[in-house]
Order: sequence, then structure tokens, then C-alpha cells
Amino acid sequence: MYSKEWFLQTGRTTDGETLARLAGPLTAVDPLVLQALRERYLDPPSSLSFSPITHAFFSDSKEAFTWPWINHYLKLLFSGQRGGFFVEAGALDGVYLSNTLWLERELDWTGLLIEPDEANYAALKERHRHAWSSNTCISSETYPKKTVFVSHSRKANSKILMSPWSHRSHGHELRQDIDQSKHDLTDDMAYSRVQCFPLVSYLVALNVTSVDVLTLDIQGTEVEVITNFLVASSGVTIRVIVTENEYDNFDDKFLGLMKDRGYVLLAEGKDCVFVRREDPLMQRPEVKFVLQYYAMKKLMSTTISTPDTTVDKTENTMNDVTA
Repeated sequence: MYSKEWFLQTGRTTDGETLARLAGPLTAVDPLVLQALRERYLDPPSSLSFSPITHAFFSDSKEAFTWPWINHYLKLLFSGQRGGFFVEAGALDGVYLSNTLWLERELDWTGLLIEPDEANYAALKERHRHAWSSNTCISSETYPKKTVFVSHSRKANSKILMSPWSHRSHGHELRQDIDQSKHDLTDDMAYSRVQCFPLVSYLVALNVTSVDVLTLDIQGTEVEVITNFLVASSGVTIRVIVTENEYDNFDDKFLGLMKDRGYVLLAEGKDCVFVRREDPLMQRPEVKFVLQYYAMKKLMSTTISTPDTTVDKTENTMNDVTA
């Protein structure tokens, strides 16, 4: 680990790396990229029995933050489906606030767990999850890259009575375009360089053509990751996307892209749940009920001047969420 200043100063890139970058980045599905992923950066599912957590702080995870909200919608969508494939980025130790552990343990799913922090990943491997895993990060670009990763941990003198893993969950790519200082007063930070790959690279390397659910908790890089996947011609489909929006950067342009690429916003809060419009899940009565609920909630929060515009607004709002 190094200091932030070490990475921000110039002249730290080796001549070989500079030449490699000048030659142009490799594409997401370049055979060399896929080979490197398979041989160096993807660990297969464990054949050992799942190792439960005994740490005292872990008992709080199922009631913490937005986990219950996300779990509610995932169960609404997938509780009847045995077998499936997930991708969880920002996987931490594979247990704390995991959105996919219950799918694996209770419904026999498998998938891919991505966690760039080295210490977090070591803990994840000790859990023996029955899913592929990778100690890398998802690239915010359309090509592989190395980036500066900021690891967070609980301050030694902290009086905040929360799990140490709640602090470790704040790790993120070092960026200049997003104010990521909100946790600086409560956390210690360390800096390292990590390898990143576009989302599609992992999936093509694993020969996966359909992902049932993608869940992202990557502290501000969600828009770039999803956008890059949607604009790629990969032949890979994702049925449901659950993504954090902690930094409120899901603007009209991004939401418009999601709609144009066939996704419906099923539910939103601090996190968002998107479902492919043509997916059979959209025909489930409970899903239709949720769409109607959010349509009416959106309508009631809008100031309407006359009864005539009320009718027009109702129709437009219902069309927005179901189109």
C-alpha cells in the first residue's frame, strides 16, 4: 500500500508500461485479455463446504443499510427460480451485505464475485463460496486498465459502533470527478494499484451468455460500467440489474439509455432495480403491482394544475414505467 500523494505525482509509470499504453488499449474481448483473465484473474468455485462467519459483528449485516430493501426485490423476482447465474461486484468478504449469498445457498445458483481489495478478497476466499471469484475491479472504460484503488478501514480510535466491514465497504476507484470524501472522517485509507476489466470481458471469458442478476456496489462507477456494457455488442444479456446510486449520478441521459436498451425501472431508492422489458418476470402479478405503485407515487409527487392535465399526466406516468 502507498500514500495518495505517491500515486498523484508524475513520473511513476515505467517505460514499458508507457510504450504499451501508447500502442493502444486492448479491446474487452481481445483473445489476450480473455486468456489473461482465465489464467491469472479468475478463481474457480470452491469445492469445499461453505465456511460460516463467527465474527460477532457479522450478525448486524442482514438489517444494515439497504440490504433488506434489495433482498425484498430479489426474492420477489427470483424466489421460485432454482439455479441461475449472478454477478456481484463489490463483494467484500462474500458474506457481509451480500446480495447473492442466499441465491447460492438456498436456490443452488452460482456466479461471479468481484472484489478488488486484497484483504477483503482473502476473507472472501476463506468463505468457500461456490462461485467464480476475481481479485480485480470492473473497468470504468471499454478496455482493461490499471487504476488506483482506495481501501477503507475503521479508524483505530473510532467510537462508531458499526461492523468493521461497513467501513471496508467504502473502498473505491480513485476519481477526480466525484467527491468521494464523505467517509474520510470515519475511515483510514490506503492506496494500491489494481487490475480492472470491462464487465463483458469476465462474461465472455467464462462463456456466459445470460446473467440473471447483476448487483453493483462500486462506489460511484456504476454508470460507466453499465453504460459500457449496454453499448457493447457482446451477445450477452442481463435480465435484472440492481445497482447502488449513492452519489446520485443517475441522470436523465443514463435513465434514457436504460429505457432505450430495453430496461424498466422497477423500484428506486438509494439503490435501483432494473428489469428487461421483454423478460417473463415482467408478467408476474407482483411485478405489475410494484410498477403501478411507483407510477402512482410518481404521479402524487407531481404538481398538477387542472383535472384535464391530471388525466394526461396519469396516462403519461403509467406509460413511462411500463413502456
